[in-house]
Amino acid sequence: MAGEEAKPAAMAVVVAMKGHPGSGKSTVARAIAAALCCPLLDKDDVRDCTLPLERAGGLAVGMLNEISYAVLWRMAERQVQLGLSVVVDSPLSRRAHLEALIRLPAALVIVVECRPGNEEEWRRRLEERGAAVAEGSGDGWHKPKTWAELERLRDGYQGCTEYEFGDVPRIVVDTTDLTVDSEAIAVRVVQFIRSVLACGH
Repeated sequence: MAGEEAKPAAMAVVVAMKGHPGSGKSTVARAIAAALCCPLLDKDDVRDCTLPLERAGGLAVGMLNEISYAVLWRMAERQVQLGLSVVVDSPLSRRAHLEALIRLPAALVIVVECRPGNEEEWRRRLEERGAAVAEGSGDGWHKPKTWAELERLRDGYQGCTEYEFGDVPRIVVDTTDLTVDSEAIAVRVVQFIRSVLACGH
């Protein structure tokens, strides 16, 4: 899909990715942004840039994370003000994060939740990425590098990642299904967006 054919409508759509680290969000987000020919805003791109601040000390890790989200929401707002649809790649781990996007004026928020069905494949991908970061060949120094780190992160969430979406349209995709690639998932998501818009959202 390319050009005008891929664009679902003139209304700005905020495609909000959701899912734990290593779940395949970023790969799918890139494919969706390419299919829609729209900007991709990645929270990790912002967070990666805070490494000098973290090394300097003085700011709590949680504060740097929240600053990263604040920058992400502001960039999304700017794109929507320009009438552009946008893909926002973040864990969307708290309801407050979703509400920040819902508050954007003149935009339809659609959640794409990446929920791995194959835990073994999920673990393999996460630890493969973690090894690359440890060797210095990848960004994401702040992400879990082992399955044990991911489990600690999930325990730390204390269930807050499972929340009600209300009337926000949501599609759940299995990013560990090896028979379906990210481009095929993007096609499904674009079709879902079109169906939501056709229903008058």
